[in-house]
Amino acid sequence: MSVANTSIQAYDEHKAAGKVGAQAHRILGMMDDKVNYSRKELSKLIGIELSSICGRVNELLSVGLLVEDEPRKCFITGKKINPVRIRKENDTDSNYTLF
Repeated sequence: MSVANTSIQAYDEHKAAGKVGAQAHRILGMMDDKVNYSRKELSKLIGIELSSICGRVNELLSVGLLVEDEPRKCFITGKKINPVRIRKENDTDSNYTLF
């Protein structure tokens, strides 16, 4: 089973337990598991308002489906941010590309 499938399966289990909703599922489904994203980049990619993205990302962080990655500059704003990415089974792997 791929990492993306494992993450989606974990998400589905959390959703069934009432821990995350439809927008969070949409965000997770649109994310590439080899890319980290600023919240603004996710907003632009998915077409959801930034305020909604922030809330859903926080939900996904709280249930452990997303993790924060190393700080970098946002490609949209140029500001230093803490990007998020899909949690991998082996989080010591640093082979991630930027958005």
